[in-house]
Amino acid sequence: MTGWILSIVGMVLSVTLTEILLPEGQTAKYIKGVISLMVVYVVIAPIPALLQSKIDINTFFDFSLSSYESDDAFIQLIKEDKQSALGDELDRLYLLNGLESASAVVVLDADSSIYRVILSAPTGETNAALRLTITYLSIKEEQVVINELYT
Repeated sequence: MTGWILSIVGMVLSVTLTEILLPEGQTAKYIKGVISLMVVYVVIAPIPALLQSKIDINTFFDFSLSSYESDDAFIQLIKEDKQSALGDELDRLYLLNGLESASAVVVLDADSSIYRVILSAPTGETNAALRLTITYLSIKEEQVVINELYT
């Protein structure tokens, strides 16, 4: 590839020098025509070799895993936003069902799946809040930690 580029650069320099030294007249037209054919040949010369060879796209782009980096801070921010949004949705759900003192904090694991829900509710609202939480989030009862509020 570099040889081809060097030959194009050399050809451009040769054409420029030849045009400077060329006399004017009928002969100059023919010489310029021959030079133009040579330039076209130099430009298209590697095309047959490219068509016959197998082109591997991996030589142009590096698709190895080492070339990618994850942005851990951004992933953590998204995870925190998801936790907060799920907690807010649960709090709204509790209010809609008359559980005004119940609240929940959602904890996600490394895969951003629900790991644990910390449910705070008064003694009388605990069971209702637990059922709403399990149903809404589609989780197991073992994933919910209950903090009963004695009022």
